[in-house]
Amino acid sequence: MAADERQEEQQFLAELKARSGRDLAAWMAAIAAQNFSDKNDTIDWLREQGFAFARASWLERIHSNGGRPIYEDLSERAPRPAAKAKPPQATAADPGPSLDAGEVALRGKLIAGAKGYRPLYLMLEAELRARVPSLVVHPAATHMSLRAPQEFGAVTLHATEVRLGLALADRPFDTHVQRAKLKGVGSQITHMLVLTDARQVNLDLLSLVLTANARING
Repeated sequence: MAADERQEEQQFLAELKARSGRDLAAWMAAIAAQNFSDKNDTIDWLREQGFAFARASWLERIHSNGGRPIYEDLSERAPRPAAKAKPPQATAADPGPSLDAGEVALRGKLIAGAKGYRPLYLMLEAELRARVPSLVVHPAATHMSLRAPQEFGAVTLHATEVRLGLALADRPFDTHVQRAKLKGVGSQITHMLVLTDARQVNLDLLSLVLTANARING
């Protein structure tokens, strides 16, 4: 999947100036000039400049990466010396060493199904990994299973939205946290949040994630 995303990123950047009037360096300078303190503000501003959500999110990620493309020279990055190396850690773009080739392919297929909301899912996954260090994101037939080590959450990816399911037991439903409607997940996944905007990945959502994990794995 990383190779496909690297190719997509290269194509996006190659066409950036022709499509938007500025090359990558100019957009990085323009973003820096806004002096935003929150990545969602950056995404919103880029959308006001005419970028679709997926492309705005991609530019924000590059800006947060010091202005360097996410997949630049990925294959040439040298590993750390073995004596000092830490155990491999998974990232949103790199699922880590725990998945076999078939599972990596399934993960790529599931993420591709999100289409324009793929950056939103990748951002969500990165935030979840940061809050739950023991998190394993395992691809299943219909969803991404969130485990630490038992499944406390699940994500289904759609072209129109991302659904985050959580094991929240008898927590009351409301307009924000609905009854779970996710195909193929376990019965412990009782609630879900429907995500269409990066601003929804906030402290309230992450608190619910920690509550679900504590309930199942605490």
